[in-house]
Amino acid sequence: MKRKEEFIQLLADQIRCKRAREDVVREIEAHISDQAQEYEAEGMTPEEALAEAVEQMGDPVAVGVELDRIHRPRMDWGMIVMAVLLSLGGLAVQCAIGNIAVGSAAFERQCLFMGIGFCLMLGICFLDYSFIGKYAKPLFILYAAGGLFYMTQFSYTVNGMHRGAILPLYLFVPLYAGILYQYRKTGYAGLIKSIGFLIPPVWLAWFGIPSLSTAIQLFLICGGMLLFAVAKGWFSVKRKQTILALILVGVILPLVGGAAGFAFWLADFQKVRILAFLNRGAYAGGAGYYYQQVADVLSRVDWIGGAANAEEIVSQTARGEVSLFSLVALYGSLVGFLVVFAISAMVIHAFLVSMKQRNQLGLMVGMGCTLVLGVQTVIGTAVNFGCLPITTVTIPFLTGGGTAAIVYSILIGLLLSVSRNRDVLSDRLYRPKWRLRLERTEGTKMTGE
Repeated sequence: MKRKEEFIQLLADQIRCKRAREDVVREIEAHISDQAQEYEAEGMTPEEALAEAVEQMGDPVAVGVELDRIHRPRMDWGMIVMAVLLSLGGLAVQCAIGNIAVGSAAFERQCLFMGIGFCLMLGICFLDYSFIGKYAKPLFILYAAGGLFYMTQFSYTVNGMHRGAILPLYLFVPLYAGILYQYRKTGYAGLIKSIGFLIPPVWLAWFGIPSLSTAIQLFLICGGMLLFAVAKGWFSVKRKQTILALILVGVILPLVGGAAGFAFWLADFQKVRILAFLNRGAYAGGAGYYYQQVADVLSRVDWIGGAANAEEIVSQTARGEVSLFSLVALYGSLVGFLVVFAISAMVIHAFLVSMKQRNQLGLMVGMGCTLVLGVQTVIGTAVNFGCLPITTVTIPFLTGGGTAAIVYSILIGLLLSVSRNRDVLSDRLYRPKWRLRLERTEGTKMTGE
């Protein structure tokens, strides 16, 4: 036993990353125990079997150095470079379409937002994202209470909506990943509780902002994460039947909610937007004017080179939500395609990195952040080109303002943290220290009884 303890201690001393050390030691101890059991089955005494198992592990220093090389943080420089280039590219797009002018106060302010966002992204990258798994519930509740307090006390409305609160609501997504992680292996009770945690962000979006499109997007993103968790066997329930039931509910609820929202809660101007999208000709002189402009520009724009009188059209529709349409109208389809391709490339890279995570918390956090970026890109692009009704959209990197810069920096920072710790954190259930102490105390009492 002493030989084993000395071996483990020497090996652990070579692991520089403290967060990885505990998991590596646990893995090595399990391997030694398994090997010793095999030797006992061959006829050795327990002491001989343990000594032989330790001997077969080799030099503890050499093994520890090799494990230290494997289990260490690794920066995803590719994602960092893409984030920086896309941020600079987004600033260039805002200047190119005339939303901001170089040297103006708006330009300086946007540069400041980018700098703050970059520092925030790197700061979160160096954090241990497992705190989300440990404190998901209190963080979720505090964030919901803070969001409600902000909207009722400080946020101002534009056309009856708290527009500044829309993007921050998407930070519920990584917190919801932690909620799902905490309810692993808790059966149908955990599944029902996970569904219950879907209500606060959707309610805040629907009734607090109010924004039906934001509520539906949050519902679909978090619902997709819940489906993924069920498919992965996190809740130990009947997968096929549960997935089918969730899909049916996930389809019916948005349809019923959308119909109810249209009938009872949407403002008149929001209803007109939807009707104009469905019947563009009848509203061509009013709410459907934008769709007519989009169709006209796209019919005349070249692959390289914008449409005639594009400046006039852009000046009439100049808003942050349609920056991509303005770019295509002024400079041609190729420029717009390259911009969407660049953003999509980063989203796909982040998705692949997330799917390769062995740590299930990292897998779910990465998946949630990627879904937000991907959904915002797809919906933002669709709205820009008239494929969806006009609504408030924020395409990653193309939308200016401090809120967009900060929220997207937090999401990308979490993705970088997940990628950086892919060889550090194992797949174990993270709990607050007070919870671990309580469980140990209860276990000791049960053993004594």
